[in-house]
Amino acid sequence: MIISDIDKLKEDFNLTVKELGDTYEELSLLYRISEELSGLGVDEICKLLLREVSCLLRVETVAILFFEDQLDELHTKTHEGNWSPERVIRRGNSIFWNSLDQNKAVTICNTDNSGRKGIPPEFKSILVAPLIGKKKRIGIILLADRTDGEEFFAGDIKLIRALSSQAALFIENALLSKEAQSFLIGTIRSFVKALEASSKWTAGHTERVTTYALAIARKLGFSPDELERLRVSSLLHDIGKIATPDKILNKGGKLTAEEWFEIRQHPVIGAEILSEMGGFIDVIECIRYHHESFDGKGLHRLKGTEIPLKARILAVADAFDAMTSDRPYRKKMTVVEALKEIEVCSGTQFDPAVVKAFSECLDSSNNVVSPEPELHS
Repeated sequence: MIISDIDKLKEDFNLTVKELGDTYEELSLLYRISEELSGLGVDEICKLLLREVSCLLRVETVAILFFEDQLDELHTKTHEGNWSPERVIRRGNSIFWNSLDQNKAVTICNTDNSGRKGIPPEFKSILVAPLIGKKKRIGIILLADRTDGEEFFAGDIKLIRALSSQAALFIENALLSKEAQSFLIGTIRSFVKALEASSKWTAGHTERVTTYALAIARKLGFSPDELERLRVSSLLHDIGKIATPDKILNKGGKLTAEEWFEIRQHPVIGAEILSEMGGFIDVIECIRYHHESFDGKGLHRLKGTEIPLKARILAVADAFDAMTSDRPYRKKMTVVEALKEIEVCSGTQFDPAVVKAFSECLDSSNNVVSPEPELHS
């Protein structure tokens, strides 16, 4: 009897040690993922969550669906595996809505014929967890069919619930940040237009540079979140000129060495202005270095990939618009002439990869075209 009790105590002790080990591993995992999620945009968070879940739980299909409040529908945001990107889940009594409405993880196995409404017949087992922030219902994450053929067990449910709860908070913050950024962009546009109105020579310059920069970035495969950050950088790239006297900006003749020096300070001044605002680190770096030379002969002596990619893109877009616009001291170039000049400076002033991408953005009529439609602001 005593031996039996001792064996039972050993068994309980070993089980407790294992559970503590599992808990430690889970906490370590959640901490690592939270570090990776910090500061990311919505699309990047979803991609990272998709990758982590697919790797950790070894499933054939993972999909994240966002709740569209006005339509009362779930729309596919991103996915891996056997899931249609156009799939929409309309309101109904299904595992998807049960999970979201009841704020709980729900699983259905192949042997359970109840509750399979709306579930593709090819899926043997499904695990759905809600994505719910502090104030907002984000949507759901769906997992289907473990690669080992086993059904989802309690450990899977516990892990996905922890991951989805954590990810939902980051997505919620990113969505709020995006809304604030949209408001900010509108404010920036109004401010820039007022700034450009003081000179007929620069009217519309910022909007054109933004269009060219985004076209290049799309060609280079920027994500939607990266495009939005570049948009802000482009709209603000000349903000430092607020400190440049109008008599220099509008001078009809050749600038003196002192005047050129003052003009060349505007990226530094712009970066200093924005340094007082939080969350603008990459934007500030882009603005500070957008007049650096690829060969390292610029103001800060940065060379090649030491210069942030967004700044290298902005350098080409800015130069192209300057060349193809009238200035008080010269007439504008044609598109062909400007492109030729940029290509001549490829490898010295400009990044060759950016120059190539920009040349590919021109159609047969030499108009700048973008691989994708403009982002809304």
